[in-house]
Amino acid sequence: MSQPILERSRTDDTQHSGGCPFHADLTETPELAELSQDDWLFLPMHKRTIAQYVTNETGATELRLYYEDKEISFDEPELFAFGENLAKQASFPAISATGWGQGYDWPVVKDLLEELILQGILQTTNPAPAPKMAQTGANHLLPTAPGQSPRTWFECEAIMAELTGRPVELGYLELMIPVFRVAHIAMDNEGRQVGESNVFPKPLRVEVPTEWTTCPYPGSRYQNERPMNLTALKSMGQHWLPAMAALLQIREAYLRRFPEARAGWTVGHLERLSALVLAVPAYQLMKTAPRVANGELHPVLSSMYRVTDGVRMTTHQMLFLPVVETTLAPDAPMTAQGIYDYAERNYVFQSAHGVCAGPRKMIEEFLGVLVDGTTLAGMDDVPQAPEVAAALDALPAALDYGLYGLQAHAIAFSVWSLMSRHYEELWTILDTWPNVDSERFNAFKALVQTQIKQLQSKSLIASEAWRADREKVYADMYQKTCEGLGLTTNADSLAERIAPPAVSAYHRIAEAQLRGILSTQFGRPAYEAAAFERLIRCLMKYFRREQGILAAAEQTQQAINRLLGRPQPEREFSAADLNIYNLLLGEVQRIPHIGEVFEQLFHVEIRVTKSNIDIREHG
Repeated sequence: MSQPILERSRTDDTQHSGGCPFHADLTETPELAELSQDDWLFLPMHKRTIAQYVTNETGATELRLYYEDKEISFDEPELFAFGENLAKQASFPAISATGWGQGYDWPVVKDLLEELILQGILQTTNPAPAPKMAQTGANHLLPTAPGQSPRTWFECEAIMAELTGRPVELGYLELMIPVFRVAHIAMDNEGRQVGESNVFPKPLRVEVPTEWTTCPYPGSRYQNERPMNLTALKSMGQHWLPAMAALLQIREAYLRRFPEARAGWTVGHLERLSALVLAVPAYQLMKTAPRVANGELHPVLSSMYRVTDGVRMTTHQMLFLPVVETTLAPDAPMTAQGIYDYAERNYVFQSAHGVCAGPRKMIEEFLGVLVDGTTLAGMDDVPQAPEVAAALDALPAALDYGLYGLQAHAIAFSVWSLMSRHYEELWTILDTWPNVDSERFNAFKALVQTQIKQLQSKSLIASEAWRADREKVYADMYQKTCEGLGLTTNADSLAERIAPPAVSAYHRIAEAQLRGILSTQFGRPAYEAAAFERLIRCLMKYFRREQGILAAAEQTQQAINRLLGRPQPEREFSAADLNIYNLLLGEVQRIPHIGEVFEQLFHVEIRVTKSNIDIREHG
């Protein structure tokens, strides 16, 4: 029999940091005394072990154990019983493993156990007990909330000015805040923000009394240092049946728009369905009239939002995060069990400051309703509060809002793959440029080189393959939102919608402005190089591509504004405004917008809108 395979190490921080998984270094191992049958072995925190059967790339069944940051694969069926039993042990005498399943010879067991010891999974001494964690109380991992009072997006212009220095009008909200996060900052009528501790943007989170407790559930959350929100769990329990009844009604409305999903769910459908569930309370909060005021959102709607956001995050990770597992295509089949298993082994039940508070039974009930259309006992007899009934009566408009919001998201976020390619093209030009004695040129070259290194090492769009996968997801998102909105007649693809405009007179004026400014900034030796014109063409091509995105984004945003009864903005949306989401991320490392680079190094403002490119020096 072969050894269990430690396929790769996993880290529960990958979904937060964007880092890549690393291979376990087994080249240097400590001296290991020969294992005897009487030795006791220990699996610390064994309740964190997750056992899942998977079908591998060859179509064969494997048993995989996920334990802390390790992934252990058993690919021989005769070892499955060994792996299953191992996952259940806190401690055991080595000889007892010979009796697991149908039984194993001692030499086989000895080899397996010694390998697991070498891999740091089993220990030969009883580990010190984990520090006792407080059962209830405050969350020491959650910083003091910066917000003093709850805000609303009807203060958009003031909020954006405070947080980013750019006072952007409310009429562009969904191009800056993804529709599935719009409701985060709102208060429900229990005095709790919809986004709880995960409110985005972080500076808008406000302090509310919350009881936290250590998670007792087996699996990736078990006794994690990140506590769970007991207050939210208690509220969820009080509103569970009406929230699930509302969810079932939204599911049925979705299937009327996307009847093909009745034959089987895909990852793309489930991400879209969950986002539209989140759009239902968001629509109530954002429509001009009659609007649900901040602090008056019914807790059935906020509870439904919180539990469904878990599926939205899980399916989003499946589609977009090639960190621990390869991404899935939007048309990849998906089931309720598949969602739960993925979330468990990829630490989706954990966030930066806490873990999911729902017990497995509650999560499985929820997935049964959302994915399988299950009707829970007593659900049909639950009356809905008038506020919830009103929100459900408005489902057609709410789903339109969600679909237009997802379309806006697909268009606006297309800029990041585009920009990463242009950074690489810039670096190819600069890296082959002859050495010149120009302080500004060399500073520009050094900055672009730094960004390329960050792009390649700390970005989810580091490779062309990752960028292409992301663009396929956005293309599917765009196409499906068009279908759901009934806009399929002569509809363009996403690539066609965001195509750059033809070169016109103002482009030639902007190109001349750019050439004049950079030739002065770089100095004669630099601008006389043949690469100088390649640099100018690369930058102008990028700015025109931004214009295509801005034109499509504004058109979709105008449809959202009409739906909500919201006034249209007075000024054009700019490329710099597309960067606001990145600015709102705060301390997260990011690739700077190309316009930021010119502002920082050259004191040059490049204002790109759908109808113009204006380039000018400050002062």
